[in-house]
Amino acid sequence: MSKRVIVGTAGHIDHGKSALVRALTGIDPDRLKEEKERGITIELGFAHLGLPSGALAGIVDVPGHEKFVRTMVAGAAGVDIVMLVIAADEGVMPQTREHLDICRLLAVRHGLVVLNKCDKVDEEWIDLQEEEVRKFVRGTFLEGAPIVRVSAASGEGLPALTAALDRIAADVAGKDPSVFFRLPVDRSFTMKGFGTVVTGTLVGGTVRVGEEVEILPRGIVARVRGLQVHGGQAETSVAGTRTAVNLQGVEKESVPRGSVLCRPGTLRPTRAAEVFLDYLPLAPRPLKNRAQVSFHAFTSSCLARVLLYGTAEIPPGGSGHARLLLAEETILLGGDRFILRGFSPLENFGYTIGGGRVLHPSPPPRRGAGKAVPVTLLRLDVPEARTRILAALEDAGWGGMEGGEAAAVAGIGPEAARREIGQYLSAGEIRGMEGSSRYWHRTALRGIARQGAEALSRLHDRFPEREGFPREEIAALLPGAPAPALVGLSLSGASDIGKNGDLYFLPARRPRSVELSSPLARAVTERLRQARLSALSRTELAQNLPSGDAKAFDKTVDGMVRAGTVVRVKDLYFDPGEVAALKEKLVAFLEKRGEITVPEFKELAGLSRKYIIPLLEYFDLTKVTLRVGDKRVLRKGK
Repeated sequence: MSKRVIVGTAGHIDHGKSALVRALTGIDPDRLKEEKERGITIELGFAHLGLPSGALAGIVDVPGHEKFVRTMVAGAAGVDIVMLVIAADEGVMPQTREHLDICRLLAVRHGLVVLNKCDKVDEEWIDLQEEEVRKFVRGTFLEGAPIVRVSAASGEGLPALTAALDRIAADVAGKDPSVFFRLPVDRSFTMKGFGTVVTGTLVGGTVRVGEEVEILPRGIVARVRGLQVHGGQAETSVAGTRTAVNLQGVEKESVPRGSVLCRPGTLRPTRAAEVFLDYLPLAPRPLKNRAQVSFHAFTSSCLARVLLYGTAEIPPGGSGHARLLLAEETILLGGDRFILRGFSPLENFGYTIGGGRVLHPSPPPRRGAGKAVPVTLLRLDVPEARTRILAALEDAGWGGMEGGEAAAVAGIGPEAARREIGQYLSAGEIRGMEGSSRYWHRTALRGIARQGAEALSRLHDRFPEREGFPREEIAALLPGAPAPALVGLSLSGASDIGKNGDLYFLPARRPRSVELSSPLARAVTERLRQARLSALSRTELAQNLPSGDAKAFDKTVDGMVRAGTVVRVKDLYFDPGEVAALKEKLVAFLEKRGEITVPEFKELAGLSRKYIIPLLEYFDLTKVTLRVGDKRVLRKGK
C-alpha cells in the first residue's frame, strides 16, 4: 500500500490557500455556493494529490477568517504536514500567527512555508518577505523548513512545491493502525442513493466495509455500507487517511461534526480531563483558576472550566497542569492535543490563548483538587507507555481498571497494553481475578487488606467466639462496600491475615480450639444424637452434663459449633448428621417439585413449627434454598 499523509493548509484570509489547492490538485475545495459568491472559504475543503514517490496526500483546506478559526482547528487536527501560506504582497498577518500557534499546540512536526502570489511583486520584495518569514518561524517547528515561492494564478513554483511536499512526506512516520480505531467526523451529509455519508481523518486503527461502528457520544451503532478514499471506492481504510464512510441505518443529524466513529464498546465519552497546558505569550492576561474557556479537540468543541493544580494562575507564556471540566461529553485518549480559546467579548473573543495534551482522559475525583499537582499526572506525563499504564492502574484505586481503559489512558493500542499488563502481572505489580478483565495495582490491594484487617478486628470484638468471617461480611464494613471477590483477593495476599476454608481471621484473635474428644464434648454429641431433629436449647443441653463449670461448657459448645460437630440455629442446637440428612431430603423434594411451602416442609421433616422455621432460615442462610414469598426454591448450583 502506498504511503498516506495528510497535508493541511494554514494562513491568513485571502492569501490564496484554496487557489493553491486548486492549482496543485485540479480539485476545487470550495464547494459551497456562498463560498464561491463571497470568494472566501467558510467550511473545510478537501482534495487529494499523488506525489512523485507514489505517496498519496489527502489535503485539508481550512478557512483563514478569524470568525472561522474553530473550523480551522477541526481541520488542522490529524494533519501530518502543514503548508503555511503567506501572500508575498502582504506578508505575515494576524491569522498567520494564530494558525501557526494552533499547529504548534497541536504538535504538528512537519511543514513548509508557501510564499504565494509571487507574480504580484518583484524579486527584491520577495527576498525581503522571505527574510521576514524566517524571523517569524524562528523557534517553531518550521524553523529551517523550506520556503517555496509560488503563484497559484500562473502555476509558477508548483512543481517545486510538489517535490518539497514529497521530500517531507518521506520523513513522516504516519499514524499507528494498531491503536484504537477513531474517525472524528468533520462533515456529515446525505447522498442520493447512498444515504448518510460522513468524512474525517482516520487518526487511528483501520475500518472495513461491513463492520459495525459506534457513533459517540450518542452511542448509536451503525454498519459501514461503503468506504471512499481519495475519491475512489475502497474495502479498507487505514490510519492517516482522509476517509468517507457511508453509514447504514442512521440519519445525518445523528452524526454531526464533533462525533467520533469507533469500535463498539471500546471508547467512552468523558466530561473531565486532566491535562498539561501551554498558555501563549500573547494572551492578554493570566489564566486564572476556574476560568471558563472554549475547548477544541479534533473536530469537537465545547465550553470548559479550568481547575489549575498547584497555582492560582498561569502567566502568559507559562504552563502547568490542570483539570478541565467539560460542558459536553467528549471522546479523548491520553496524548490527544487540544486548543483553548476565549469565548466572550470580555475575554478576548475568538483568539487562541493556549492548548496542550491530555494526560488522563477520564480521571477519578480527587480530594483537595487544585492544591497540588497529583503525583499520578507527573507519572502520566512521560514518554514511556509502560510507565503510563502502571500509573493509570495505580490511579484507579479500589475500582481497578480494565485493560482497554488502561490503553485509553496511556494512549496506546489494546494489544500493546495487554503485553505490558502481562509483564506487570508476572512481576506482581498488579493482580487480576479469574474470569475478569479488570486489574488492580498492588497498592490498592494493600489498602483494602489494611482496612480489611481493621474490619476483622471489629468483627472479632463483636463475635469473639467465631472462628472467622466470610469475605461478604468483611466487605460490608469497608468504605464503598467493594465486591467480596476483590476483598478476598486482597486478604489472601496479606501476610497478617489467616484463612480457613472460606473464613478469614486475625491469628492473634482467633479463639483457641477445644478438645473435641473430651468427656464433656462426647456428652454433648451423645445428647444431640439422641434428640435427633428435636433440637435442644443451650439450657436444655447443659442439664446433667459431666462438667458443672458454665465457662467450660460454653467454651466447649462454641468450639464444637466452630468445628462443625454441632449445628447452631439461633438458640437451638442440632446434630449435624441429622441436619445433613434433612438437607438431602429437602434438595430431592425441590429437584422434583421445584418449590416447597412451610406446611410441606413440616410434613417432610416430621417436626413442629418450633423447629421447622429455624431450620428453613438455616437453609436460607447456608444458601441451600432461596425464599420467594411464602415458598422456598432451590438455589442455583445446588
